[in-house]
Amino acid sequence: VGTTIYGSWKSKNPDSKVQALRHIIRPNISYAANPSFDQYYDRLVTEQGMDAPGREEQQFYSRFDGTLFGAPGRNFSSSINLGIQNNIEAKVRDRDSTKTELKKIQILKSLSFNTSYNLAGDSLNWSPLSVRGVIPITKNININLDANFDPYALDNNNNRIDRFNVSNGGSLLRLTRAGLRTSFRLSSTDFEKDTDTEDSDERTLQNGGRDDDLFGASID
Repeated sequence: VGTTIYGSWKSKNPDSKVQALRHIIRPNISYAANPSFDQYYDRLVTEQGMDAPGREEQQFYSRFDGTLFGAPGRNFSSSINLGIQNNIEAKVRDRDSTKTELKKIQILKSLSFNTSYNLAGDSLNWSPLSVRGVIPITKNININLDANFDPYALDNNNNRIDRFNVSNGGSLLRLTRAGLRTSFRLSSTDFEKDTDTEDSDERTLQNGGRDDDLFGASID
């Protein structure tokens, strides 16, 4: 289930560089469940070696392992997924003062937040918060950001415990991963020099060519 929310702002100054802003918010919520097929699993109990006498090790196998569709899920799962995506666009005045039409640009291509809550779990129900963003720098260059935040605290052995980090004397969310990447797009047209298209079209007609691009644009 999802919806779209629009927020807009318009400048009252006609000479302002930024004439309008639009913020698009797309929240969504979904529910996922997977039944338990534990009855289709066999349990194999083996004794440990001489280092740990008397201890037993349990392993589970399914008769459907290696088949076309594989083994079914052994554990019951039930979770609610939450997400929200943001996008910010602007209408700005062109640098060329002779052009009166406003130009639309993207300030923030995407900024999304995603997490889930495990209804079937007995502890650590919240999953880490995932943050993803795409910021355009130029027409062909983007910066991609991603980070994960964990709401739960760690014990002395750096293991997650069923206690929120803020209740343990820390911040609201604990940063566990962050990354930054850049991407760019190159095209052959970026390296082409401007040519006089009228002279090129005139030479094409004189040589018996067509005045349209039925067979592709002419190459000088």
